[in-house]
Parts: sequence; structure tokens; C-alpha cells
Amino acid sequence: MSLNIEQLPFGQMPDGSQVTLFRLTNEVGAVAEISSYGATLVGVIIPDKNGKMTRVVKGFPSVEGYLADLEIGTYLGATCGRYANRINKGRFTLDGEEYQLACNNGENHLHGGPTGYHSKNWAFEVEEDSVVFSLTSKDGEEGFPGNLKMQVRYAWSITNELSIHYSAVCDKNTPLNLTSHAYFNLAGEGDILGHEMKIHADKFVPIHADAIPTGEIRLVKGGAFDFSEFKAIGQDINADDEQLKNGCGYDHCFVINKKEYGDLALAVEVKAPSTGCCLNVWTSLPGVQFYSGNYLRSEVPSCDGKPLEYRGAFCLEPEFFPDSPNQSGFPNCILPAGEEFDQTIIYQFSTEN
Repeated sequence: MSLNIEQLPFGQMPDGSQVTLFRLTNEVGAVAEISSYGATLVGVIIPDKNGKMTRVVKGFPSVEGYLADLEIGTYLGATCGRYANRINKGRFTLDGEEYQLACNNGENHLHGGPTGYHSKNWAFEVEEDSVVFSLTSKDGEEGFPGNLKMQVRYAWSITNELSIHYSAVCDKNTPLNLTSHAYFNLAGEGDILGHEMKIHADKFVPIHADAIPTGEIRLVKGGAFDFSEFKAIGQDINADDEQLKNGCGYDHCFVINKKEYGDLALAVEVKAPSTGCCLNVWTSLPGVQFYSGNYLRSEVPSCDGKPLEYRGAFCLEPEFFPDSPNQSGFPNCILPAGEEFDQTIIYQFSTEN
């Protein structure tokens, strides 16, 4: 038996265009679900330590939930771009020209703006072992320079590895930061504070109260941000720490330990003791944003029939650092005209007894 890929109706856009859900079932019966709306990871279902099939990624059962969620802005499972995370006051200068982006997070730009890639119905093509989504972003869309053509390829393996490969090319120099905004709960229900996490990062990016980076790179050693060994997410989340207050919990970019930029590296390991479900995050990108669901909520039920709840899931978003276009000390996020953007995220699921 090879990978089984089903195409299912998922509702329709306000303009009447149809949205498609792809259900990828591997040889062991584990499932990954992806929607053409937002090239969104809707769900992952794997067996827990007792063999019970457990939904470990949060999503909505139809596109109507995602459309309703636009006002709240959880970006549930979405492909975020053109620039994931925040840009200070939505402004940056490139090649001597100043650009003003849409500001949708107070005074700042967030996740590509209100009509970013999370809100588009992507074109798609089904291949033997994957689904490929494609989208063209026109010059000036949400304020960004250049016509950008991109593809996002999702593949689901027999070993429960979800590989997400991003490729893109633009006809002008442009900042580009594509990521997956998947929300995980490896216990399947309840809050995520008992999950145990290890982040392969010696440093993180401190933020101001508006979540814009200060420009500093700070060591994690010995503090609330030290996940160098496994510890519960909830262990230090309420500590008397200015950075935790600024993020209302964890909402920070960690600098992944790796030899060279572009290398595929293990960024994060997480496990839920109650179910034995585990997640390893691998990426070629230089950072990973850990968000502990500090503002998570919904007005419509998710796939488990319940609304999303405060700290009911967490995000691990591999990415360039926030506000990189304005921070000369951060890794370069500018995609040169005509060159290919080529980055990979792997969410590797497993179960331990």
C-alpha cells in the first residue's frame, strides 16, 4: 500500500470558488490533512502509546471556521507570508527605497498583512507522494516589492514525517519569510503546559512590549528561556521575567544551533507524557518562533468539536528572525531577484511508551 491521497470538499470562498481538503493517509493509517485555503495544515492524526488515534494538530472542520477566524487572527495552520512574524511599523528600506506595508498588529506588520497568503485559495497539483500548492503574489501586494511566484510542497511518509518544502522566485529583491503556523497539542486535549520541550538553541531574540525585537541576541542559559534540556512548558511560564511579560508567555524566536545557514538541523523536541506522542522539528531556516498559545481562542468549534482555548496548543514556526529587514545583525532575509528561495520544515511525529 502506498500513500493514499483523497480530495474532499471543504467549503467555498466568499467569491464562490471551491476549497479542497487533501487527506493523506500513509501505510500505517496515520493521517495528514491540508487545505487549499491558505495552504493550511488542518490536522495530523497519529496513534498514541495505547494505539488510540489522536489529533495532535489543531484545525477547523471546514473553510468557514478559517474565514470566521480572520477577525481573531490565530493563523491556524496557515502558510504565512510574504513575511511571517512582525516588521516594525510595517516599514523597511531596500535598495534605497522605503516601503510601507499594511499594519495589522497595532502599529506593526504581522504575517503578511490582513490579506496575506493565509487568506488565499491556492492552486494545487497532486503528485504520487505529495500535494503541491502554488500562488503568485503581485508587485505591491500588501506593500511588498516584486512579483513573487511560490510553491509549497507537503509530503507525508510511512514514518509519520510531514515534510514542507518552500520554493519561490521574485523579479525584484524582496524580503521573504515563509513558515507554517501549525498549532500542536500532543495530548489531543487540555492545555499544553505539561508538555515537555527541548529547544536546540543557546540564544533567543528578546522583544519589546509590542513584540518587536530589541536587536539583542541573548543567551538562554539558566533562565526561563532555557530549554536546553527537557522541561515542562508550564514550569517557568509565569516566572517574574520581563520577556515573559512582554510576550504574555512565550512568543519568542530562538536561534537554532547549527554549523551553517541552510543546513537541515534539529530545532525542537516535544513530548506529551499523557499520550506518549512526540514531535521533532527539523528546518533549514535560522530560527524558530515558540508561541505558547497566549491569545488562542475561537468563536467556532475546531475539529474536535470544541472552541480553541487559551494555551490549548503551541506553535513552533521555523523562520527568519522577526523584523529582520530592519535589523542588520540578524540573518539576511532578502531574496535576490531571480534567485530561488529553497527552505524546508519537517514535522516528525512519533510515539514512545
